[in-house]
Amino acid sequence: MKHPSKSPITLRATLIGIILIPFNSYWVLHLSYIWDSNRPTSLALLFNVLFTLLFLIGLSVILRRLRPTLAFTQSELLTIYAMLCQASVFAGRDMLQVLVPLMGNGFWYATTENEWAQLFHQHLPEWIVVGKQEVLQGFYRGESTFYLQTHIQAWLLPTLIWVGFCLVIGVTMLCINVLIRKQWQEHERLTYPIAQLPYEITRAATNTGNLRTASHLFFNRRMMTVGLCIAAVLNLLYSLHQIDPVFPTIPLYHSFRLGEKPWSAMNNPGFRISFFPFAVGVGFLIPLDLGFSCWFFHLFWHFERIIGEMFGWRGAVGFPREMAQIRGVWIALFLWTLWMGRSHVKVVLQTIFSNRAPTTNDEGEALRYRTAGIGVLIGFILIMGFCLKAGMSLWFAALFFALYFAMSVTITRIRAELGPPAHDLYNAGPDLLLTDALGTRRIGNRNLSVMSLFFWLNHLSYRAHPMPHQLEGFKLAHQTRFNPTQLLWVLAIAIFVGALSAAWGHLHLSYQVGLEQARSWYARAAFNRLAGWLYNPSETSISGMLYTTGGFAFAVSLLLLRWRFIQWPLHPVGYVVSSWWTFTGLWFPLLISWIIKRILLSTGGVRLYRRSIPFFIGLVIGDVIVASIISILGLIFDFRVVYLSW
Repeated sequence: MKHPSKSPITLRATLIGIILIPFNSYWVLHLSYIWDSNRPTSLALLFNVLFTLLFLIGLSVILRRLRPTLAFTQSELLTIYAMLCQASVFAGRDMLQVLVPLMGNGFWYATTENEWAQLFHQHLPEWIVVGKQEVLQGFYRGESTFYLQTHIQAWLLPTLIWVGFCLVIGVTMLCINVLIRKQWQEHERLTYPIAQLPYEITRAATNTGNLRTASHLFFNRRMMTVGLCIAAVLNLLYSLHQIDPVFPTIPLYHSFRLGEKPWSAMNNPGFRISFFPFAVGVGFLIPLDLGFSCWFFHLFWHFERIIGEMFGWRGAVGFPREMAQIRGVWIALFLWTLWMGRSHVKVVLQTIFSNRAPTTNDEGEALRYRTAGIGVLIGFILIMGFCLKAGMSLWFAALFFALYFAMSVTITRIRAELGPPAHDLYNAGPDLLLTDALGTRRIGNRNLSVMSLFFWLNHLSYRAHPMPHQLEGFKLAHQTRFNPTQLLWVLAIAIFVGALSAAWGHLHLSYQVGLEQARSWYARAAFNRLAGWLYNPSETSISGMLYTTGGFAFAVSLLLLRWRFIQWPLHPVGYVVSSWWTFTGLWFPLLISWIIKRILLSTGGVRLYRRSIPFFIGLVIGDVIVASIISILGLIFDFRVVYLSW
């Protein structure tokens, strides 16, 4: 069977993406690092990128009026979208915003009292950290400039090395995505809910040469306009009220501080009632069973905390040990994914290792399976070389990154299959899994110290993760038939430019305002934890592994029930993503959208549901437009709005 030819990615789209990345990174840094306000990379659908896409669509409408040949094609818009998504996650709250401070935290916060210098300074490689106090003073206290020769010289080599490491990690993920794409997209036909919104927007705006028709298809739908206006007014009133309390407002969320036991157990991570139009709109687009699972399991987690407090288990054994359970759940999801795709895994291995495998196995992919397999191998070797050079043991580095990539595949699967609005897997990564399983004494001080330098990569919430965005880019490329091979290289460029611009932006802003004026608590977390490990070495945590095993068994039980009973409503993905802070602001909007969606499907069927989609897309777009414009105006006129929406 001959596959249709793929349209090439234009040089124009690539250059526009490269030019926009530094501005986009600076915007993201201001929002979440300087303001600690909107968190564009805390959600699966990045609102800063979606706003940029809407802006480019509007620009394309103008260009089409002036000269139709200048208007952007759908493939160009989606190429820029994919590039900005990839760059945004590296600039985001959980990656470079943590990596850059890590280079100096262990030295700046070292005191005679905490004895950090004696505990681990000898284990931190000089070529990937910055330890000079005179260089770090401006970084942490501000009122200085990065553009001094001594500052640039001190930061240049470690920053470039870490940017290169980001590129290796990102390209390795790209190669893994090549190996799994066909199974998920063509064999299992996963829906990729997060990717559908940019696809539908760009298709509506570009699938006709007639300007009015394109506008009518997308912007002038009555229900979409209503949804857009509702979200825009709510967000605008809320934002203006924060700027000047004289403006009236409708509260979009309310946090409850519960003082009496056992209800006080809900205070960590918190209990909130919120109405975020963005979250209601996104929730309407995800599968009905996932929407139910998300809000149900978020309340179920609170139920577990209350039960633990009532019976004294919370203080005695840490019940329900959320993150230990989550580690078991994601491992179960990963193994289930391998089992469901075992036939494809066999085909991939045969194609890589056998010269007699059919050439059609990997036809149409961004890379041949053998090339992608070699790419994964080379990437893993380079990562191991980096770790060995830094002082980490080979066995521990291999375990750590094998778990990291397994978790990355699981998060990518969660997004591709069900598309939750966020995936907050706080403290569920390989660092705490290995310390629970092996004990810090067995791991050793040097391994623990070097692992702490990967705090940006593995410890936090995995909300901003590059791998799902890559696969969604490949999905869009195959869906719109533009060249996936060229997209792979374009995404690699976006990783490098995005990581480099994010590092520059962080240094530039930190020397202006000072890290301690922005997010100082993150600055101490990694090495406070390391000092605790080194002061008090531990053996295998039996209780932690029991909770992990319990989470694994619970997830497998839910998966088997879904396999046996088609109508079983609970999915373990809802359990794994809803346990912590991010979902305190999302569960109630998801409950609202689930109720509405269920009523529509029960009364009018699929037809009524589809007719209602424009309204909920309008909620997303209206929220994004107002939040983005207010934040950009805040950058220009130097005012701050906290929690514009989500």
